[in-house]
Amino acid sequence: MVTRRALVTAAGALIGLAVGVTTLAASSRLEYLTFSGPVSLPGVTLHAATYSFEVVDYRSSGNVVNVRDRSTRQSVFLGITQRVDRPASARKGASVVFGESPRGIPQPIVAWYPSGHSVGYQFVYRP
Repeated sequence: MVTRRALVTAAGALIGLAVGVTTLAASSRLEYLTFSGPVSLPGVTLHAATYSFEVVDYRSSGNVVNVRDRSTRQSVFLGITQRVDRPASARKGASVVFGESPRGIPQPIVAWYPSGHSVGYQFVYRP
């Protein structure tokens, strides 16, 4: 037989779990971006597809970004970035800034700015 105390304890635990999951989802830096052609990140080419861009544990160092192929959930990039302020001149709502590349070479993603945030993540390219 289930007592009232057990029911109240179970309901409290479920409410606490729901609040925790909601808080974590609201505070995480996760965004899905779709590219219609190939682009690049340091050491990897992303083909036309949808990818998730996520900051790994942004509450600690917050400079590691993980990029996954949305359809396979396979990680295609995991790297250290540098935090950068969103330029005032940036197009409203633009999530990525591209660099230049020669014809036939995928454009590099220079920085990613999660929607609604004034700080972004600049990818570190080594020559």
